[in-house]
Amino acid sequence: MKRRVHRLTIFCLAAGSVALSGAAMSEEWKPGASVDAQVKMMDSNGDGKVSAEEHAAGAEKMFRMIDANKDGNVTAEEMDAAHEAGSGPKDGMSSGEKIKMIDGNGDGVLSASEHAAGSLSMFTKTDTDKDGSLTAREIKAAHEAMMGEKSGR
Repeated sequence: MKRRVHRLTIFCLAAGSVALSGAAMSEEWKPGASVDAQVKMMDSNGDGKVSAEEHAAGAEKMFRMIDANKDGNVTAEEMDAAHEAGSGPKDGMSSGEKIKMIDGNGDGVLSASEHAAGSLSMFTKTDTDKDGSLTAREIKAAHEAMMGEKSGR
């Protein structure tokens, strides 16, 4: 379970995981944006890092954007549609696999609370220097670790 949560949290960051900050966020964000673009969009105070608060606000906004029917849950179909509308490299995991990683009740959909818990876990694990913020380098390293894990490296 620990490995599953870590992989999804990395996905959330890499996907937009993960996540843009309230009013400072650009409405032009798309799933699959580069890590550098994601950090820039999440970084509401312009310090070059993403704080836990900025990340949480961004994760919430990302969830709302993906939840196309606004029912408070994200399905694999909604996630697929969001990724198809976006641009950038795909990470090789299906939307169903991503949801399954943090789907606490096993119902096949991702609730807002499951997403928030996964995002917090991801933030904590990705903050390797434990300074309370994420840099593009930390996010890229986490994504690379996840992809290595997926390919069996």
